[in-house]
Amino acid sequence: MVEDKKLNYEVNDILFDYKLFDTLKAINIHKSQRKAANSLNIAHTVLNRRILQAEELLDKKLVLVSNKGSVLTDYALDILSDYELYEERLKDDDVVTISGGFVSCEFLRQLAMAYHIDVRILQTDMQSAIKLTNQGMVDILSFDDPVRAYMMNLEPVPLARDNLLLLSDKKEKFNDIHDLDGLNFVEVDGSAHRLAWNTLVDYDLDFDIVNVVNSFHEAIKLVEQEDSLYTFVNKSMSYRCQYTYDVISKQTQHIISALNVKNDTSIDKFLNYASHRAQKLTEKYGFEHI
Repeated sequence: MVEDKKLNYEVNDILFDYKLFDTLKAINIHKSQRKAANSLNIAHTVLNRRILQAEELLDKKLVLVSNKGSVLTDYALDILSDYELYEERLKDDDVVTISGGFVSCEFLRQLAMAYHIDVRILQTDMQSAIKLTNQGMVDILSFDDPVRAYMMNLEPVPLARDNLLLLSDKKEKFNDIHDLDGLNFVEVDGSAHRLAWNTLVDYDLDFDIVNVVNSFHEAIKLVEQEDSLYTFVNKSMSYRCQYTYDVISKQTQHIISALNVKNDTSIDKFLNYASHRAQKLTEKYGFEHI
């Protein structure tokens, strides 16, 4: 069983850190905020502020204070009960669940096989992966584009470097970036395609994004069906494609990364292995190591 899982949990569309629920548990056990704080090795003022901030966000009382001590309200007991049900489910599940970007998920799948841990890949679009993460369904959230993580104020573990290659449905000749002028493209949402568009803009090229899809599979299929369409694929997955062109790979180098969502110590060890000790595997699957 995976140890030390900590679950963030959403209440009324507000995502709360697991520390709030540890606090509610401690108050429920000790019937005293001061004793609860001592049991959590935090200052009483920290615990009190944690409760007050949650009450303000929820517009609900969580703790009632009297001369006899502190007790949880019925509302607090209800959300704590729901949280504990999630915790029990996690304890019963030995499989690490991964969701996020297609490229990073597939890389983590290969690394997990080498590391000998069981993983479950929830293959979906990035927005759905984030929603599943907020619902406590995901252990590792992976990013094909580092900007997505930064926009969420997250600091994922860097795994490897990748870059983008142009994909066509036929053999063509592209000598330099200016040969991309006037082309129509398919974008994959949540991918690193923004780097390609920024590069084309920097070179003052005329281009159109005529379709936005949720997966590389959809993008490749559209390009295969229409010879006037192009897209970009990650170099690490280019072995699946017949006609790729190294036109802007230097300008589109980027880092794929992964976040240990539940502060799980065993996942920390796995991601450390993935980031630092799996260099041969990194190169085998078409990436460059950090």
